[in-house]
Amino acid sequence: MALTCGAIVILWRLYQHTAQDDLRKVLAVSLVAAGALGNVIDRIRSDLGVVDFIDIGFGTHRWPTFNVADMAVSGGAFLLALVLWGEEKRETAAAAESAAAAESAEHS
Repeated sequence: MALTCGAIVILWRLYQHTAQDDLRKVLAVSLVAAGALGNVIDRIRSDLGVVDFIDIGFGTHRWPTFNVADMAVSGGAFLLALVLWGEEKRETAAAAESAAAAESAEHS
């Protein structure tokens, strides 16, 4: 539970440093934090811990049982990875463009 609470604090800091017009990042961080908080609430409310109740599969092939909070954490983490990857690509492209412009200016 301490690890989850620590993650929520880190996510809160990330949220505070995210531009509010960056809706994809805000959504991603919010989903992960909400899912983590939901699982903490489950652990506090139930002696059994987190209650997983969604069971899906095909025939004899089953997916591990999960809950809505797990979906929020997984979906938010996936979206956050995509957003951060996109930011890194844009920053790399901008740096390359800047270097090319500086080199072009030197040769002029």
